[in-house]
Amino acid sequence: MEPVEIAAGKYQLRPWTAQDLDVARELVTDPLAWRWMPPPTDPPPAHRTDPEVWLSRRIGFWEEGNHASFALMDAVTGEVYADISVQHIDLSYRTADVGYWVRPHARRRGIAVHGVNAASRWAFGALGLHRIALFHAAPNEASCAVARRAGFALEGVMRDAFPDREGVFTDEHVHARLATDPPLPE
Repeated sequence: MEPVEIAAGKYQLRPWTAQDLDVARELVTDPLAWRWMPPPTDPPPAHRTDPEVWLSRRIGFWEEGNHASFALMDAVTGEVYADISVQHIDLSYRTADVGYWVRPHARRRGIAVHGVNAASRWAFGALGLHRIALFHAAPNEASCAVARRAGFALEGVMRDAFPDREGVFTDEHVHARLATDPPLPE
């Protein structure tokens, strides 16, 4: 899959580059972001602790063809606010998942909603997807709010599907949008 840039109003989604190392360094040290990730294996995979490996994976995902990873940035200043990913892309089934991470200073500003909507519009249009799912740990109320505000309907609860940082299982919500749903907000 060829990397693309997406103009999204006051934001722009673009592929990650080697110049984004400081943002990657912030991710691998952000306790809130990692709170909602499954527990690391022993030893943790390098992409969870090494910002250069994390960034290299984000850049390389495009070549694999089943994961589009975007840096969401301010269209004027170029400051990167978030990671937005369309992942687990399956063109034969026309499905994917969407995921995101927002830098601490940019949270609670609607950035994740904006990024999820822009990436979803692209995936429905350019990739011809029919369904995009969004999964999150049920206690993660902020992600539930993002899903709802982005028009992803809550479809159900997967019981004990998500291990938290201590390896304790908790429920996981499943949200989704279909290409046939009402248009995504701009």
